[in-house]
Amino acid sequence: MRFCGPDRPERMARLTRGAALAGIACLGFTILGGTACTWRPEPRGSAGSDSRTYHTVKPGENLYRIGKDYGVSSDAIARANSIRDVTELRVGQRLYIPRGNRAGLPPAQSRGSATNTPRSTRGNDALKKRVRAEAKRNAKLNFMWPLSRTKLTSRFGRRNGQPHEGIDLSAPKGTTIRAAESGKVIHSGRLGAYGLVVIVKHAGNYRSVYAHARKLFVRKGQFVEKAQKIAEVGMTGRTTGPHLHFEIRRKEVPKDPLLYLP
Repeated sequence: MRFCGPDRPERMARLTRGAALAGIACLGFTILGGTACTWRPEPRGSAGSDSRTYHTVKPGENLYRIGKDYGVSSDAIARANSIRDVTELRVGQRLYIPRGNRAGLPPAQSRGSATNTPRSTRGNDALKKRVRAEAKRNAKLNFMWPLSRTKLTSRFGRRNGQPHEGIDLSAPKGTTIRAAESGKVIHSGRLGAYGLVVIVKHAGNYRSVYAHARKLFVRKGQFVEKAQKIAEVGMTGRTTGPHLHFEIRRKEVPKDPLLYLP
């Protein structure tokens, strides 16, 4: 900045006032326990600007895929945008992504630590009985295992700092995946990091999700029966080996599938 010219006194006065105010702010920061303070002009678009993340829905996208891209659960996005049905989005719709971070993609699926049997809920027997009884009473649902022979390799909860909204079941490529309950197929196709996916809508606002398939045998809008073959195990999407990622949701909220399975 040049300081010569007839307006030099006025410019110097403005700079002096700014430096004085910054000094007062630094002093207050020090009194309150701060350890350092460096005054500099605030750049445009940084602190003080709207740094929230938004996403514009593109053709073929849904909340499951968008959530995986940003490392945020689809349920969190639905709540933040007052969406009741995560499968009903409009192309061009602008979504607020809570704690969104486009670069922070979720970690690749891992095989985890295998357990001897997928039937144990490790002390949750009472809760499991109550949850299954509620599903039977309210929606007449009795979920079955989607794979006949498998090993549980990753549980429901948080994994590597990211929400893991289902369970992972290892099995060889080509193993038959069966519908855990009867219902209507609301998605059959690719879904971002999930790879090839089937999503079935059941009575009582329940949904089951079958991800990383090698091949799909049902189409969107089709009604399927319990135990019907709907896909084959594969390793599409983000995965390090062939397995089924299986989810159960109630009113768009992910639930621990082990509480619903026999």
